Amino acid sequence: MILTLLRMKKRRARQLLPRVAATIPVSGPVVAEAVNSVTNRIYFLDDKSRMLVLDGNTNKVIATVKTGRLPFNLAVNPRTNRIYITNFFDGTVSVINGRTNRVIATVKVGERCDNIAVDPRANLIYVATISLTSPNGQLVVLNGSTNRVQTKIPFTGRPSQIVVNPAARRIYVTNTSEDTVSVIDGNNHAFLATEKVGRNPVIRPVLNTRTNRLYIANNLSRFYSVLNLRTHKVRNVRIGRLQSEIELNPITNRVYITSAQITSKGRLFAVNGGTNRVISTLTIPASTSMTVNPKTNHLFVAEQPESGTAPLTVYNGSTLERVALLRLGEGPRGFVLNPQTNRIYIGGDTIITVIQD
Repeated sequence: MILTLLRMKKRRARQLLPRVAATIPVSGPVVAEAVNSVTNRIYFLDDKSRMLVLDGNTNKVIATVKTGRLPFNLAVNPRTNRIYITNFFDGTVSVINGRTNRVIATVKVGERCDNIAVDPRANLIYVATISLTSPNGQLVVLNGSTNRVQTKIPFTGRPSQIVVNPAARRIYVTNTSEDTVSVIDGNNHAFLATEKVGRNPVIRPVLNTRTNRLYIANNLSRFYSVLNLRTHKVRNVRIGRLQSEIELNPITNRVYITSAQITSKGRLFAVNGGTNRVISTLTIPASTSMTVNPKTNHLFVAEQPESGTAPLTVYNGSTLERVALLRLGEGPRGFVLNPQTNRIYIGGDTIITVIQD
């Protein structure tokens, strides 16, 4: 009887471990991904100026949508079921109806555009644009109801990553030529603060609305920056390595930062979000990407070898002990999590891998 119970417990433990649920072949490398957790649709941009629509229930591609030239990034408004794609070479944003999977508008926003974020409550879309004739850029605001440009916010320098806090009606924008982060009021789009951070904050920051902190990885500095959202003051925390990625588990208040790796091994730092102290570290391979599932407290780190299948290591987010080792297709680039299904989607050169966590 005891032996049977032990076997049942081991079987349940194995079932709870992350596993590869499906692999979906694609004809070109995936460059960006996003999810609508309400409709259980996952969206992928490929290098052929297309958006692929994946049904999360069947794990099948149900539509292919033509975009503009060099689609760079995308964002979803789950409330309106609209998908927004920045087309870098055209300087336009494609607006797609998530029900029909058709382009319903193409909006000119500038000479070039790359990063994008959505405020679902206000139904506003924020786009970073670049000028070919000026070192300065703009943050363009689209109205999701009219599909027109509502306003343009000029920047001295290069607006890069955009993070939206819908509850507070705040927009946070890093500037990679000025090495700053700006706080913008979402009600009137006025600047509330612009603070100095580290060099080249080109990595998308992570926001903890529970603690009112924004964590900024600085690609060319040996410290990361923490913006207090109440006081707009920045604290720089030294970790001794250049940074390449940053992730957050808001439930455990743990921040995960990887060092910039090119050819040599790097480090992964687990940071206590309350004290900003490094709790533990890991040696990780050169060239990796990562994500975290807050519900399961699993940290996923994918290696990006020059050729062949890629290892995906899953760690316990608290102890950094390895709990699983999976295999991905060639060239894994990014992760997207559907928190409703606990499924993680990873785009690669030839396949999309679905992980059931």
